[in-house]
Amino acid sequence: MKHSAPTGWETLPCKPSEMPYGLPVVKGKQVSVSFGRLGPSFWYEHSYDGVRLFYTFSKAVGLMEFTWNGRHRSYSVFLGPHQVGIIPPGQEMTLDWLCKAELVVLHLKPGYFGERESHPSDVIVEDFSSLARHDNYLGTLAQMFMTLCRESDRPEIDFVEGMGMALASRTLRLHRGPITSGPTSRSGLPADKLSQITEHIDAHLDETIRATDLARRVGLSADHFARRFKVTTQMSPKQFALKRRVDKVRELLGTGRYNVTEAAREVGFHDLSHLNRCFRNFFGCSPKTVLKAALAPESYR
Repeated sequence: MKHSAPTGWETLPCKPSEMPYGLPVVKGKQVSVSFGRLGPSFWYEHSYDGVRLFYTFSKAVGLMEFTWNGRHRSYSVFLGPHQVGIIPPGQEMTLDWLCKAELVVLHLKPGYFGERESHPSDVIVEDFSSLARHDNYLGTLAQMFMTLCRESDRPEIDFVEGMGMALASRTLRLHRGPITSGPTSRSGLPADKLSQITEHIDAHLDETIRATDLARRVGLSADHFARRFKVTTQMSPKQFALKRRVDKVRELLGTGRYNVTEAAREVGFHDLSHLNRCFRNFFGCSPKTVLKAALAPESYR
C-alpha cells in the first residue's frame, strides 16, 4: 500500500512554459534534497545563490548547458552514469535528460560553507566511483539514496536532509583532496607532482605515453613511480592516461562540433571498436549516446 508524501515534500517550482523534472523535493534548513527516477525531459534553472550537486546512477545520460546573464549559451557539459556535477553559485543552466534513470539533486543553501571554506568557482563533473574509492562512507550514502529512489514510500524529512548534508560535505571534501590516513597515504605522489604528470598527459593525448617517461619527469624510478601513482589515483599510469584520453573524447563530443571519428582522431584513437569498449567501461554508454545528447537541444531552440 502506498502512503501519501509527508508534509514538507513539494515539487520543485517552475514556470508553466517549462518542462519540470517533477521530482519531489524536501526543503531542509541547510540542504534541499530531490531524488527519484527521472524520465526524458528538458528544463531550465535560474541562477542560484548556493552550490548545486547532481548525482547520477546507471544508464544516466544528460547534457547541461550553462548561460551567462540568460542571454546566450556559453558551454556544455555531458553528465553520464555514476558521476557528480558540482555547480557553483550564479550559474543559469538547462538540463536535457535523455533517458529513464535515477538522479539525486542537492541544493546547498547560501552560507552552507561558512567563513572557513570557499565554494567551487567552476562547473566540475567528476566520476563518483573514483571519489568513492577514497571514502567508503561516500559509496554507502550514494547506495542509500539509490535505494530510496526505488522505494514507493517517502522517508522522514530530517533523515533525508541529514543524508544530503553528509553526502554533500564528503563529496566536496574529497573533491579538494582524498581523505586518507596511515602509512599508505604518505607513500602517494605529492599534489604538485600529480598535477605535473596530468598536465603532461593532457598535452600529449594523441601520442604514445610511456610510464618510464612519466617517472623520469618527477625523478623517480619506473617501479617506485608506478607504486606511488597507483596509491594516489587507484589506477596504473597506463589506465590513467587512457582515462584522460576517453575523457577528452567525451568533452569533444559534448560540444556537438565533432563526430565520433573526428573526436577519436584528436586524441589518437584509430580503432573505433577499442574506443567503444573503453567508453562503455568508464561511462556505461557509447560515444554515440554522448553525441546524441549534445545534438538533441537543437530541437528545443
